[in-house]
Amino acid sequence: MPRLPTPRCGEVVEVRGRPLRFSYWPMYRGSRRFGLQSHLFATDPWNLISSCINARCSTASRPEAIACGEQARDFHAAALTAKITASRPLLLYYCFMNVVKAYCLTIGQQTSFDQAQHGLSQKMRAGGNDVVDAFLEAHPSPGRRTGFLNVFDELLKAMRGTGLNAPTNFDIVSLIPQVVAGHRLWSDAAGKQERFIAFDRIEICQDCAARTIWMRLHMFADDLSRLGVTHARLLQESNLDGAFREVHWDTPDEGRRLLCFDQVATTGFRDRASDKVQEAVSAFRHNLWVTITSVPPYRRYYLYLCPAVERASVLPQLVSLYAIMYYLGSVTRYKPHHFDALLAGNYGSFVQEFISSQPSQFLYLMASEFAQQEVTRPALV
Repeated sequence: MPRLPTPRCGEVVEVRGRPLRFSYWPMYRGSRRFGLQSHLFATDPWNLISSCINARCSTASRPEAIACGEQARDFHAAALTAKITASRPLLLYYCFMNVVKAYCLTIGQQTSFDQAQHGLSQKMRAGGNDVVDAFLEAHPSPGRRTGFLNVFDELLKAMRGTGLNAPTNFDIVSLIPQVVAGHRLWSDAAGKQERFIAFDRIEICQDCAARTIWMRLHMFADDLSRLGVTHARLLQESNLDGAFREVHWDTPDEGRRLLCFDQVATTGFRDRASDKVQEAVSAFRHNLWVTITSVPPYRRYYLYLCPAVERASVLPQLVSLYAIMYYLGSVTRYKPHHFDALLAGNYGSFVQEFISSQPSQFLYLMASEFAQQEVTRPALV
């Protein structure tokens, strides 16, 4: 095996004498320069979402955004107190949908969602089996026939920067592996290998002489060997091939061997590395999945390894959560007896875990998007 190249010369970016911790929003734009972003703790994400709507939404759109936020909060409260599991997915979907409307109005992507449509419809292939034969048909926004906005595609535009070019099908069996929590339940149900690889850490590095910054990724070698994943496959299936290269690293972490990958392209800066950090992170973050925890370091980041045949179905994390909740809500609305059978089937444990854990993850992730800042529920003693 040829010797790996040495890491690019440089060190971790420091701001105010402290190593800069990786985040989707490590910096904020001040009146004169970029400042170091802090971590925000919130026992109730709804209060933060409401505050962001009032602070950031345009005067014309604010009443509609506030109303959407209030409805979303009520749907969420109703879902939490529902006596049977089958009642929750539809309530949670309408919660998600109203949060998305409020968000798109707050960031100025749209000025109103009057007469908006879901932009999704549930379909079934010939086998007629829930999950394995189910798919969602998604439509661009605005609809080409009606001219109405489609909420799903508006969320996709907000998260990815680009929407759908044409009606697109997303198989449910390709969407549910993209959920971090409960992933091993999916793996057992589908008889497939796990697809998430966790990072030990992500570093934002700089070369002061060259005035460049780049990302450096570290992960444990035994996480790959446990799953039989080669280093080349890691880069290919995570969609990082060509953007990152493996470099030599001989410093273990707590006795475990680390793998190291340097970003190939660098981002130049003129005066301070911190001025370009947010730009570099924003271009990279869509390759990542994250879970929010209430204990340090409060975020854990992952790569999703997707087979080439399913690559077109990979969606930004929040969009895939939204789509799955739409599917479950559609089942409980139109075929409630099928939902009971779904819970009793191979994917029942995954569905139960999804309904229990993902609404909170979705809300805190969306609150972070509203605030453009990491938001986490504090540990309560």
